[in-house]
Amino acid sequence: MAFTRLMPFVAATVALLVSAAAPSATAAPEVFHFRLANGLELVVVPDRRTPVVTHMIWYRVGAADEPPGKSGIAHFLEHLMFKGTAKNPAGRFSKTLAEIGGRENAFTSSDYTGYFQRTSREHLKTLMEFEADRMTGLVLTDDVVAPELKVVLEEWNQRVGNSPGARLGGQGRPAPFFQFY
Repeated sequence: MAFTRLMPFVAATVALLVSAAAPSATAAPEVFHFRLANGLELVVVPDRRTPVVTHMIWYRVGAADEPPGKSGIAHFLEHLMFKGTAKNPAGRFSKTLAEIGGRENAFTSSDYTGYFQRTSREHLKTLMEFEADRMTGLVLTDDVVAPELKVVLEEWNQRVGNSPGARLGGQGRPAPFFQFY
């Protein structure tokens, strides 16, 4: 189980070591960094080696931004972002992405929350449209929020509540995980 969680890190480390050991015929990648009029910061790192695109949205908010005595809110909102909008009801984004051969996921850290999708590059506009819609049009009702709260609390129970080591590790933090209920 612990090794399964480490696999992405192990794979990334191996890939980094292999790429560092291989002679490079190209210079460092081009990076474009700019800010839109609405304040959205963009970083574009073109990689034309394969015909795929990874689209990521990172919000500069995470567990460390939660009020004292309340935690788990950022992770809860990460889950709620998949619940749908008036234009794209719950499940449409994920279903469309799967139909075009893509994959997606999200993650919450102490200081950021991120969402990513990966698919063939001709679908980038579609990904951006879906993200823009859920950024501004998320529909949250009691019928949507209440069941998702149960899901997130069960995740906490599996990861922390049923693990004495995880519970002990949480004692040193300012606010134990998931005290918003």
